[in-house]
Amino acid sequence: MRLACLLATATLAMVLAAPALSQTATEPIPITEWSRDKIIAMGQEIHRQDVAAWVATDALMSEFSGTPPQGLAGWIVVPEGRDQKVRFLKAEGDLVSAGWDVIVRNGRAGDVVDVTDGTLSDQEQARFRARMTAASNIGRLRCSPNMNAVVADDPDSDGWLVWLLTSTTDASIVPMGGHYRFLISADGTTVQQRDMLTNSCLPMPRNAAPEGAQTAALTISQIVSDGPVETHVFLSLQQRLPIYVIADDKLFEVNGARIRDVRR
Repeated sequence: MRLACLLATATLAMVLAAPALSQTATEPIPITEWSRDKIIAMGQEIHRQDVAAWVATDALMSEFSGTPPQGLAGWIVVPEGRDQKVRFLKAEGDLVSAGWDVIVRNGRAGDVVDVTDGTLSDQEQARFRARMTAASNIGRLRCSPNMNAVVADDPDSDGWLVWLLTSTTDASIVPMGGHYRFLISADGTTVQQRDMLTNSCLPMPRNAAPEGAQTAALTISQIVSDGPVETHVFLSLQQRLPIYVIADDKLFEVNGARIRDVRR
């Protein structure tokens, strides 16, 4: 489910009931600042889950000959040791259960397994509730009709971190803006903090270099934080390109899982 090359199947995307798309917010609202270590770790986690969901979705679609299975309601990604289990969920009335599991190891999807007892654990239910709570509380900036969701344990609390990420079906565009970060309560029902990680949509051409040249890096101005955020790490890992982040009079290089001060 790479953001730059998302499967355009509505049942596999998070479709949020929201007003018409808003390309630019009004006054920038400063976000909660994180340590550099946490920014890097969470950017890597977003990337891990993005890859897992992408390859597992490909495996599921292949298993069902390109047509989403009946009742598909979304997915959650659950850590399983060094691997990740992508649980594709099905809905029957108000009941949500696991229908199909795919284990992703080293970025590769295993077999699609039909789940006989799809009852979700308390933690899995809370994880899914956290995703849906975030989806119901998106802010005024909307940069795509569908948003991808990533849910992770917050290392600094007993709650959940949820990201709603701008998606695109155009592989030549990097969606640099419109991403949200939520801190959700442990039971998945309450928004404790919402941070809008940019103040506008910022769709950036992936290949803007002159003919015959290759793009060497991307550059972005950041006005809601004092430096890079986790989505810069994620997008650098995904695009395999450095991203230079300008914040006030400071310049940072985000190169995969490394952040370097270029000018302070």
